[in-house]
Amino acid sequence: MSDSANVSESIRAQAAEKAAQREQLAATHTIGGALPGDPVDQSQPALAGAIERGDLNISPDDLHAMAYVRPYTEPDSFAYRNYCGPGAATTLLSHWDANYPQDVDLDALAQAMNMDPNSGVWVKDIAEPVNHEISRMAGHDVSWYRVGQAQSIDDFRYMLDTDIGQNGVPLITSLMTGGLPGWGGQDVGHIVAVFGYQKDSSGTEWVLYQDTASPASGYSGPTTHVVTLDAFWQAVSQNSCQVW
Repeated sequence: MSDSANVSESIRAQAAEKAAQREQLAATHTIGGALPGDPVDQSQPALAGAIERGDLNISPDDLHAMAYVRPYTEPDSFAYRNYCGPGAATTLLSHWDANYPQDVDLDALAQAMNMDPNSGVWVKDIAEPVNHEISRMAGHDVSWYRVGQAQSIDDFRYMLDTDIGQNGVPLITSLMTGGLPGWGGQDVGHIVAVFGYQKDSSGTEWVLYQDTASPASGYSGPTTHVVTLDAFWQAVSQNSCQVW
């Protein structure tokens, strides 16, 4: 899925750090996923809408990697218009607890991320609360996630491969919304959770992500999106920072 030859040294160094945490990660319970070569559970709530709309076609000839999550949408209120960081974290954490989105104390999670309701959160402030929540669920220390910055599509593909393809867990990225569905051309900084990768028989690469924004944020699309990796990287490259 990825070749490390063109990956920046800092990302490779982080991947090596993460490799030392694989035992920690393997000892956690998740709601599952599909590593490359595994069958994809098409009944998963995060996939069902995209499959119904025809945005996602699960073919045995395609390469898939999925870290199952549960859909989540932030409260449709002006007060929560900038809660995309806690929203993306809620989706990511649902990989460990399917009930997390319905039970989450979004304000407490936002506070742990130093939330400013007028501007949102910095991606760098998401990693520690996410690791804390996973550790709490697991009953032991889990420090898988760290803050990285993909400098190229090769870096980002490597992140997808490391987290989703090899270890079956989702990741978070910031981006600009201008070219993405549901935003009507509005180009603002945003944060989403990425949970899937697909390479079809033509060689085209696709990314599956969850957009937790509500209409109060100016968003009018579904929760799950499937877009080409090239289009997604174009959005990410303009505002690149990851929790991976």
